[in-house]
Amino acid sequence: MTRRILSRMTSGALIVVMTYTPLLGAYTGTLASAQSVPEVATSYKYDLVGNLKEVTDPLGRVTNFTYDPLDRVKQVEQPLTNGARPIIKYGYDGIDQLATVTDPRNLETRYAVDGLGNRSELGSPDTGLTKSTYDAAGNLKTRTYGSGYTDTYFYDALNRLIRIAHTITIGTTFEYDGGATPTPNAAGKMTLMTDESGYTKYTYDTYGRLATKAQTTTGLGSYTNTHTLVYAYDADGRLASVTYPSGNRVNYGYNHAGQVTSITLNPVDANGTDTNINSSIVLLNNITYAPFGGTTGWTWGNGTPANQYAHVRTYDLDGRISSYTLGSPTANGVVRTVNYDAASRIKGYTHAGTGTAPSPASLNQTFGYDELNRLTSYDGNGTSQTYAYDASGNRTKASFGANSYTNTIDPLSNKLSATTGPGPAKTNVYNGVGDRTTDGTHVITYSGRARPYRNQNGAVTTHQLFNGLDQRVFQTYGGGIFVYDEQGQLVGEYSYITGKATRDTVYLGNLPVAVLTQTVTGTAPAQSTATNVFHIHPDHLGTPRMITRTLDNKIVWRWDNSDPFGLTPPTEYFNGSGTFTFNLRMPGQYYDRSTNLFHNYHRDYDPQTGRYIQSDPTGLADGINTYAYVHSRPVDGKDPFGLANLVLGGGGSWVRAAGIEGSAGIYITLPFIGNNNFDVGVYVTGGMAAGYNTGMGWQAGAIKGNVSDIRGLTYNINGGVAPVGGTVMFDADGNVIGVTAGPAVGFGLSATYANTGAWGLSDIGGWIGRSIYDRFNRNTKNCPPKK
Repeated sequence: MTRRILSRMTSGALIVVMTYTPLLGAYTGTLASAQSVPEVATSYKYDLVGNLKEVTDPLGRVTNFTYDPLDRVKQVEQPLTNGARPIIKYGYDGIDQLATVTDPRNLETRYAVDGLGNRSELGSPDTGLTKSTYDAAGNLKTRTYGSGYTDTYFYDALNRLIRIAHTITIGTTFEYDGGATPTPNAAGKMTLMTDESGYTKYTYDTYGRLATKAQTTTGLGSYTNTHTLVYAYDADGRLASVTYPSGNRVNYGYNHAGQVTSITLNPVDANGTDTNINSSIVLLNNITYAPFGGTTGWTWGNGTPANQYAHVRTYDLDGRISSYTLGSPTANGVVRTVNYDAASRIKGYTHAGTGTAPSPASLNQTFGYDELNRLTSYDGNGTSQTYAYDASGNRTKASFGANSYTNTIDPLSNKLSATTGPGPAKTNVYNGVGDRTTDGTHVITYSGRARPYRNQNGAVTTHQLFNGLDQRVFQTYGGGIFVYDEQGQLVGEYSYITGKATRDTVYLGNLPVAVLTQTVTGTAPAQSTATNVFHIHPDHLGTPRMITRTLDNKIVWRWDNSDPFGLTPPTEYFNGSGTFTFNLRMPGQYYDRSTNLFHNYHRDYDPQTGRYIQSDPTGLADGINTYAYVHSRPVDGKDPFGLANLVLGGGGSWVRAAGIEGSAGIYITLPFIGNNNFDVGVYVTGGMAAGYNTGMGWQAGAIKGNVSDIRGLTYNINGGVAPVGGTVMFDADGNVIGVTAGPAVGFGLSATYANTGAWGLSDIGGWIGRSIYDRFNRNTKNCPPKK
């Protein structure tokens, strides 16, 4: 039986109704009523057995789906672009497993499975041949990559990952429960991780919540430093404070809904060794939220009752952010207004303010797109840029004003062979797994675990080390020691020689809101340490666009006039003893001065070409092109982990390639729905999909049972027509186990055959160990990473 959306109630008791009328043997879906923009309509057509065969979006762009006799998606014809319709083809083996994916350039990715359905081979034009073996329990045992290197995985009696052996590289080990001296608080949780960078120890409180994370970095054997994060919780189990390795303690206040409403700071003491609990600095106050959870703003801590210096965000009736402030309107700051087209693509920014250097009008920007939503034009900052792409999304040409530059794409893969600019011309060479090893000037040496171990750029050589979670924790030239929170966000930077803090970053959710530096005066032993607070002003994606000092709200750093792909460097102003430097770029990215690349967690991004220099570790899970950055939609897309594109600020579901889908959201377990305990948590899914869908916004819903019970194969019906969308989740027996709904910023209807995992608040203390286990066991079967 085909499930179709008939009606859905939105906030404010407004109803979106979908009607279906037989027409020439098919069904046509039309929007009968909507909340705010009546001209935004999407139509759907189905074949006689209920398969979605055609989607027409609000701009009249048509996507067609073709099925084989077993109702599996065989072909997807994308909207007409550059005189042709890019086609993606899917092939299957005799046991109904995906066997081939052929991209619009006729490049084929091949898959093979063993007799138990485990992914045993992946043949990619970008990363070569990857082979995997599994043990009797279905755990990944070995993985051999196109480079010839092999990873070997070992498990304990509970099938928990305990060691990964790498070719020519120090292996990684994971210890649970406290190791040789078991600790009751740590039962079932990871307590020690050793890797090439050193080791990390975890401790837990009496409720099994993470209490400390101590990261010891050996620094290539020359320097050893330990940096510890300390977590404390309030009586309701909410995170009350985080003490950074620098000694700065960040405190959080909440409302009755559990939302953060204030952030304060106890700075490091004058000795620079401990927290000064007698000093309290307000960072953010009066934090408010929209009905669906997005923040609507806050007041900065240096405001006064007469001058409530604030960051303000507004949303339109479709739940899209429509404006936000950058800096202080009285100190060259601006209010940015975001304008959208009928397909919810950002078509421009306008600015208002009283500044003169630069004037607000000079910051205005406009954007143009092709039929596949790729950015094709940009006007702003006194320049005009255009971009052209091939059928698979590789940028082939860029024009900057009167200057035109070409990119040469390898005809047998999606690798960028050469580029004439902008900037220096480059001729690229890649290794067997599709990682760039040189561009003619910059030489990269990769370790046995496929991470860039040494970067040589002329006379400058930089070494890097990564921990067992693939986080870069050590870098020599221009870097230091890096410490991350449990969401993978960079929170601290420290000298790899002395271990002293250089800067701490404070976040509200995924928005960076403050950077803390230290000033040391005097000479030992009479030195005095003081903490300096600067406000970070993020845009709609969480990209820092402006930094102001608290003394007078003067701008010390700004990046609000950058081109969309991030090539334009920020303006660093003089502040006290020198220019103010800050290296965070687009979400999850860190500017490396030695290479001019942006480190992006699992990969490195090149703003000159608007693409990654390594192939996506998740393969085709996020789209047909494994090098493209957010599908060439940098204005409204972000990729904080260098893996997958999140549209308009994360959460909800994202689908960037027809036939492949992933989603994420928030679940609430209510006591009266098949469970005696209240619980909240997050879920993630990924798998093959039939249909067409684009990114939805935040979702919340309810499940039957415990949040953490949602694991393994599920069947999901995903639908959305702006401003609403949702997911219904079924288990293997067809029982409904979860429902979510939320504001949608896109459109579509699809069905997903997914491998799903979920994590709840009641078991969040064990997240670290389970996520590692899932990553190298369950998830590796479906999205084999490259080496």
